[in-house]
This record gives sequence, C-alpha cells and structure tokens, in this order.
Amino acid sequence: MTTIAFCKISDMPIEWQCYLPFLENDVVQRVERMRKREDQLRTVCAHLLTKMMLVTTFNKGLSEVRFSKDSNGKYQLGQDLHFNLSHSGSYVACAISTFPVGIDVEQQVTRDFSIFQALWSTEESHLYKLLEQDAFYTLWTAKESYGKYKGFGLHDSLMEATIRQDGTIHHPASRVKARTIPFFLAPGYSAAVCLEDSLETVTHVQWAQIKTFFMKNVGTYAKIELTN
Repeated sequence: MTTIAFCKISDMPIEWQCYLPFLENDVVQRVERMRKREDQLRTVCAHLLTKMMLVTTFNKGLSEVRFSKDSNGKYQLGQDLHFNLSHSGSYVACAISTFPVGIDVEQQVTRDFSIFQALWSTEESHLYKLLEQDAFYTLWTAKESYGKYKGFGLHDSLMEATIRQDGTIHHPASRVKARTIPFFLAPGYSAAVCLEDSLETVTHVQWAQIKTFFMKNVGTYAKIELTN
C-alpha cells in the first residue's frame, strides 16, 4: 500500500531548530547552508513528517529509520519500504510505499506556459490544454512524480514518456508498471503520486501531532549518520 501525509509549515514554531537532533547530519548540514528560512522549514518538516509516518503507520522503531541514498541520490529505507518527499509554498508531503514511489506538489503560479511546450510528448499536447494553468500543473506534477519514481527529475528520457489522463504511462522503449494519481492538497496547489500499488490514505498532519511525537522520544533517540 501507499500512504501520503502532508503538513503546513506555517504552523511550525519559531524554535524549530530544537528538532534538528532528530535529523541525519547530512540533512542538518544542508539546512544550515540554506539562506531562506522557508527552505529550512520545508526541509526540516518534510523529514520529521516522514520519520513520524514510518514509525506510526509502518510499525518501525524510530532507531530503525535509517535513511540512505541510492546511486541517483534518492532517499530510501532498506529494501522493504520506499519513500519520497516534495514541498512547495507552505506545504510539505511524503509518500511511503512497499514499492518504489514518487511524489510532487506544486504551488500554482501564473507564468508563460508556452515556453514549456518542449517538455510534452505529441500525445500529451493533444490530451491536455497545456496553456491553461490547471491543466499545466496537472501534467507537470504527474511528470515530476514519475521522474522521481524512476529516480530522475525532468530528464530527457522522461520526455519520451506519455502520461495519459487516466494516469497510465506509456513509454516507447519499456513497459511501465506504475501509474500517476492526482490528489488534493490545498486550494491553489496541484499534487500527484506515481505508484505501483494502491493509494491507501492521504492524511493532513497537524504540526502539533509531529511535536507531540518527537517530544515523547526526547532522550530515547540515538542520532544516526546518513549512509551514502
């Protein structure tokens, strides 16, 4: 099964740095290099949210949540569980599955959508009204989630794939087992997940829940190093 959780970063407290000891050194160092506070909040919240969901939904002990990276730099958790993170605007989201998974969330902004036409396959250009904001972001998040499922972003080979309106994915060179599913995040946002199994739940997690979970674990969590 695949489960999705999301959280709003504007609910985080001003003393959010006290949660850094629960994150891997690699993540902490990345956060410290960030210049924008919003980027720091999104990264910290996304990782805390994922850790909490792995423990509470998949019966993992917090000390078992040992993130590693594959050859593409994608986070993974051993062989039995896969997860992926995304954040945009005021929201962060994570998808956790027993199969490879990708997720993308985007805050919709007005832009010149015509400059992105080279990103779409011929079939997609006919299926979607890609000069319209909602259609553009529907396909954009689906393509991004597929790219993250495969382990690359909007890579050249991703342009060869066609994502149809029912979420099925056609690639001329290979059979794709996964499909994309849009889900509701908040007004003014688009979101999609790419998965091989079923989408079980989409849960809006309040920051208070994350706070309670980690405060209960103060003193019981042994900080671990990120395995590269």
